[in-house]
Amino acid sequence: MKILLVEPDYMNKYPPMGLMKISRYHKKRDDYVIFYKGKVDSSTIWDRIYITTLFTFHFNKVVDTIKFYKSQVRTTNDIYVGGIMASLMTDRLKEKTGIENIISGRLTNSQMIGFNDNVNIDNLPLDYDILKDIQYKYPAGDNYFGYTTRGCVNRCSFCAVPILEGSLDITNNIKAQVSNIRNEYGDKRNLLLLDNNILGLEENELEKIVKDLNDLGFVKEPNYIKPPKIDSLVKLYYRYIEEGRSPIKVMNELSKYISELLKNKSLSKSNRKILEDMTSNIGTVYEDEIQCILDNYEIIREIEKKYSYKIPLQRYVDFNQGMDARELTESKMKIISRLPIRPFRIAFDDVRSADTYINALRLANKYDVNEFSNYLLYNYKDKPEDLYKRLEININLSEEFNKHIYSFPMQYAPINYTNRNFVGEHWNKYYLRSIRAILNVSHGVFGGDRSFFERLMNIMKFYLCQKI
Repeated sequence: MKILLVEPDYMNKYPPMGLMKISRYHKKRDDYVIFYKGKVDSSTIWDRIYITTLFTFHFNKVVDTIKFYKSQVRTTNDIYVGGIMASLMTDRLKEKTGIENIISGRLTNSQMIGFNDNVNIDNLPLDYDILKDIQYKYPAGDNYFGYTTRGCVNRCSFCAVPILEGSLDITNNIKAQVSNIRNEYGDKRNLLLLDNNILGLEENELEKIVKDLNDLGFVKEPNYIKPPKIDSLVKLYYRYIEEGRSPIKVMNELSKYISELLKNKSLSKSNRKILEDMTSNIGTVYEDEIQCILDNYEIIREIEKKYSYKIPLQRYVDFNQGMDARELTESKMKIISRLPIRPFRIAFDDVRSADTYINALRLANKYDVNEFSNYLLYNYKDKPEDLYKRLEININLSEEFNKHIYSFPMQYAPINYTNRNFVGEHWNKYYLRSIRAILNVSHGVFGGDRSFFERLMNIMKFYLCQKI
C-alpha cells in the first residue's frame, strides 16, 4: 500500500506522535509511507491518507486541508482523520468534509482503521524517520517523546483530557519505547513526557516508572555524550534503501556532513589529508560520494569522535503537561526527586488554590528543584485581578527560593470553539487584547524578575482601569 501521512501547516511545537505511530504500523506491514506537512500537489493516487488534527481553532485550516487531499484517493473512504480536534468535533468535521472515517480518541486497535491484526497502534514506538520528509523543524527539538500514562484522575470542566483519553492508566512501557528509539536512531539527550497527571498514580506505580527512567540513564549525574552524527545518517540511508524509498535527502545530508567536517578548524593536518585524499578518489576508486562515505564509514566516524564534545552532559526529563499540586505529597516528591526534572512544571489555574500551589512549590524546592515553570489559565471563571495575584505569588516565591519561576499565562477558550474569540464572564475584549499585548513583549513568558514584572503590571493596571 502507498500511505500518505499529513499534518496541516499550522505552527506547532511537537511532532505528530499519532502519525509517527501509524507510520511504524504500516512500515511493519511493508507499506510505502511518506509524510507531508500542509498541502502538497502530487500526481500519486494514495491507497490511504491519514490526516492529523490539533486544536479546535485550527478548524478551517484542517477542513481546507482535508478537502484538498480528497482528489488524491480513489474514494473518500481511503481518508482517515484523527487527533485532538477530530475527537472533539467528530460530527462537525463529517458534516463539513464529507469524510466518514473520523477517529475519536486513541488508536488502540488497528480494527479502527480497517485492519484485522488487532495491533494497539497507540503503544507502538515512534517512527522518527518521517520527520526527515519535511523541511519544518519542530521547536521541541530532537528529543525522546513519549508517555508513561494516559488520562487523568480529575474531570476539570475546562479540560478535554477526560474526553480524549479517559481515566488515568499506565499505557506504555517507557523502557521499551526509549530503548527502541535509542537502538534505531541513536541516543538523544532529553526526554519530554506528555503525561497529563503523572502524580495521580499510586506510589508503587510511580516508583516503577522512576526506576525505569533511572535505568535508562535519566539520573542526576551527567552521562550523555552525543553520538557521532554519521551513525544516524548511515542507519537512515540503509533504512530508506530497505523500504524502497528514494535516499536523495539522506544522501544530501551525508554530503553536507562531509563538507562541514572538512570545514572544522580544529581538524588536524593529517586527518584533513585523510578526508581530502578519500574524497579526491570519487569517480575513480569510488563510484560516487555515497559509496566513498559508506566504504570509509569507520575511518570517518573515528575522525568525527576526535573532535566531538567529550564531557558528559546532564540529561533532563520534562513532564511537559505539568504536574498536579493537589497530588504532590512528600513521599511522591521523594520518589520523583531522583529524576533530573527540568523545569518542574505545576499548573496554577485558580487563585483559590494558592495555598496548595505554594506548599507544592516549597516541597519541590526542599528537594533541590532548581527551575520551575507553571501554566496560568485565565479568561475562564477568574477575574483579571486574580491573574495579577497569581503572577505576584510566583515573583514572591522566586525571591524566596532565589530560583527562576517562569509563568505561562494561557487564555481559555471552550473546547467546542473554532476560534479564539471567547470572552470570559469577568473579562472583555479590551482586557484580553491588553494581556496579549503584554505577552507579546515578554514572548509569552513572565520570568522571576520583579522590576520587569512591576513595569508590566503598571501597564496592566492602566489597561484594566485600575481594577487591580
